[in-house]
Amino acid sequence: MTASRDPDRLIRTFILEGEDELHDQVYDAVRAAIEHKQQRVVIGPWRMPIMNKILGYGLAAAAVVAVVLIGAQLLGSPGGGLGGEPSVEPTVEPTPTVEPSVAEPTSSADAFLPEGPFLVQDEGASADAPRITVTISAPGWTSLPDFGGLTKGPITDGPSQAAVLLWAWPVGTGFDVYGDPCLWKSTTPDTPATTVDEIAAALAAQGSRDASDPVDVTVGGHTGKKITLHVPNDAVFGDCDGGSFASYGVAGNPDPNRTHQGPGQVDEIWILNVNTAIAIIHVMYGPETPAELIEEMRTIVESATFEAP
Repeated sequence: MTASRDPDRLIRTFILEGEDELHDQVYDAVRAAIEHKQQRVVIGPWRMPIMNKILGYGLAAAAVVAVVLIGAQLLGSPGGGLGGEPSVEPTVEPTPTVEPSVAEPTSSADAFLPEGPFLVQDEGASADAPRITVTISAPGWTSLPDFGGLTKGPITDGPSQAAVLLWAWPVGTGFDVYGDPCLWKSTTPDTPATTVDEIAAALAAQGSRDASDPVDVTVGGHTGKKITLHVPNDAVFGDCDGGSFASYGVAGNPDPNRTHQGPGQVDEIWILNVNTAIAIIHVMYGPETPAELIEEMRTIVESATFEAP
């Protein structure tokens, strides 16, 4: 035991040196214990004068014991009482740290594309068709994987929609370029077009398209033709076959591939020979499309590169 927890020393201090040497809390506790003992009345025939004296000594001794016990608790270390098991300190549970919520990154076809190279996503493309990669040179573009295209700005059903459609087909694919885009069912050609020159010439011959003359172009090292077509401002799509105004379809397919969104729409079309496979790229926009956005779309087309399947 340490000196502060030696009961013999505490008793000697109380008897020989007096209560002034004790801790104030010990003194108060002893005094309270003695007063409490004096107030207890014992009733019985055995209470004699000699017994009272002995009882007084006994009470004094009991008070000293109380001093020892209380003093040990007050003066000793917080480890526990005299001869007892160490007291158990209350366990302070750590306060859980609440981490700030972090938004998970989203993965969506509508998310803006980062600037730089982008492999065009086309869920309808054949596995045997060339793959097309373009460079996104400005912010705000999104992918249209259902259509093999890119768009910027609000997506609408009208001619104001601005988008780039980048399509490629396997070697040997033929195309039905309709004689009349409104009456496309009845003007499907008997012989499909299979070369760049044939496709460009057939598009230029379509009535009411106000077509430009085809011009030679080279994109990604591959040669081809470029032509600009218009949808007439007075076109009534409801009067057309199937309610669609259409430029062309893949030979043998009963439905058109390129249908248009409304009167006044403009298509700038690049028709390219990619190692004998055909790629057709459309820059489509309306009369209200800003000139800078049209220029961005042209820049994307000119950046295109092609990879064999």
